[in-house]
Amino acid sequence: MLFTAILLVTGCTQAGHTDIPIDEVQLHVEIGRLDRDLFRGSPDSMQAVSRKAYADYGEFYRIYIEDILQGAPLEDPRLTLVLGRFVNDPDWSSTQHAVDSVLGDLEPQRLQFEEAFRRLKVLFPDSLVPRVITFNSGFNYGIYPTDSVLGVGTEWFIGKDHPVIGYLAPDAFPQYVKDRMRPEMLVPSAIKGWLLVHYTRDIAGADVLTNLVEAGKVLALLDALLPDVPPAQKFAFSEEQYAWCEANEYNVWKEIVAKDQLFSKSAEDIGRLMNDGPFTNGYPRESPGHIGEWIGYRMVTAYMKDDPKITFEQLFALDDPRVILQHYKPR
Repeated sequence: MLFTAILLVTGCTQAGHTDIPIDEVQLHVEIGRLDRDLFRGSPDSMQAVSRKAYADYGEFYRIYIEDILQGAPLEDPRLTLVLGRFVNDPDWSSTQHAVDSVLGDLEPQRLQFEEAFRRLKVLFPDSLVPRVITFNSGFNYGIYPTDSVLGVGTEWFIGKDHPVIGYLAPDAFPQYVKDRMRPEMLVPSAIKGWLLVHYTRDIAGADVLTNLVEAGKVLALLDALLPDVPPAQKFAFSEEQYAWCEANEYNVWKEIVAKDQLFSKSAEDIGRLMNDGPFTNGYPRESPGHIGEWIGYRMVTAYMKDDPKITFEQLFALDDPRVILQHYKPR
């Protein structure tokens, strides 16, 4: 999702620069291993395992049981049986074994989370640093942010070529989704999910331009938090798709403008540019899905390059996307 310690918050985004050393930020990230706690518990004492998990993880454990796993309610006496069946199921126990084998103790990812959230504290001093908790969701959820917890489904990041991934039904898990199930995608995917939930405003009913810019702000911030992560990983593109975007930025923009879509509030127009998929409908198959994130990022970084004194706090407070549009002149 790499792990080089960087002492200063520097700018991949050409703005929001600060000389505050991040080692002055007192912050320590621990990863709660709910996945291991459940699967390493004694099959004969699932009730005790469940009680301890609730004591350790609080309301997130309830969310995990009731919403993520979609099992029995936490107070339901049948929960012990439901959990027992889950952790003893050969498919899910082998999946957790794959997690343990591939990801180990997650120490490299823990360090990466810690550095990213220290950077976030520099850029947004009042920001909440979430508790990171990993779980085995049975391939229900890869990333699950709440108000205070950043939940990560570890089984989604064991490697696209792992035999477990090969068993996933292609109609539910198309190849472009499987291609992202790599260990290096864990941290950027998780932090991007946290930012999308906590750093975007409600833009329901807004036009294409607003959607582009709001996504672009998040990607610019993600870029600043993870400067050593390859750009393609932050967009969840393949390297070939990222290269295609760089070579075709002007053509994509020209297509949006020529079809008079920039100020469209049509759900179809917005979805075509922002929704995920193997490629973006209306563009060559070499294009990535959700290409609007790329265009939005290019718009925002052009604005920040033209105004290098702007901070990320000021950027996210800006609610008129036309101000940013004025600075975007792709060639």
